Amino acid sequence: MLIKTIKVTTTKGPSNNQLIKVGEIQEKLGLSYIERKNNSILQMLIKNDCTHLLVVKKDKLVLTDGKDNLFWHPNMSYLKIKALQNGDVDPIIKAMDLKSGDSVLDCTLGFAADALVVSAFIGESGRVIGTEANKYIAYLTQDGLQNYAEATDDMKSIMKRIEVINANYNDYLKSLDDNSFDVVYFDPMFKTPNMKSAFMNSLRPFAEHSYITDTILAEALRVARKRVVAKERMFSKELENLGFKEFYGGGSRGSTKYGAFIL
Repeated sequence: MLIKTIKVTTTKGPSNNQLIKVGEIQEKLGLSYIERKNNSILQMLIKNDCTHLLVVKKDKLVLTDGKDNLFWHPNMSYLKIKALQNGDVDPIIKAMDLKSGDSVLDCTLGFAADALVVSAFIGESGRVIGTEANKYIAYLTQDGLQNYAEATDDMKSIMKRIEVINANYNDYLKSLDDNSFDVVYFDPMFKTPNMKSAFMNSLRPFAEHSYITDTILAEALRVARKRVVAKERMFSKELENLGFKEFYGGGSRGSTKYGAFIL
């Protein structure tokens, strides 16, 4: 995989708040700052010999290689949460058999699309912790959950209940006591990806491409009180090979499935 060289910059004529954000990013991610001046993104990438820029805009952070732009957005979570509020039950809620107040460890947080739906369902008394191995994605997600400008008050509450931890889930699981969470959840990058998704194509170079093994599953089963749930493509036999026996349909066209280990 290409080693990514990332530096931080701003839009042209940055505000004081943008420059303060740059300082935070330098401290937390260790990125070098490049003054934007009047340069285009492509000019800056070439001049500074970097593969990506993390651009601090007035309302969001954008990770770009000059072609693909990666930034935090709730995406389909808004619609799924609205459906929950109207009485529908999302397949992930069925697979996890969630109750109000449950605790969930999302081992593959990404941009927290599933964690948002879970957080909305389990409510203020529930707990969602998500691990994300890539520090840039973890930072974008944490920032988005805390600062997304277009969120309603209700959505802000749902978003801020999610705790983001920059860690490899294998290491994090090993650090936990037995029965630490009601549900442990995995949504790893699929071995046979959907290349039609522009968002996933831009996320894929930063994603952790590890898969569930028997050893990892054993750790998850130790940590979970009620269930271990994993997501896969509908035609894949990965979950069956690991011993999952109960399945729930997912996706608008039934393209994915959730497997559940029930304890």
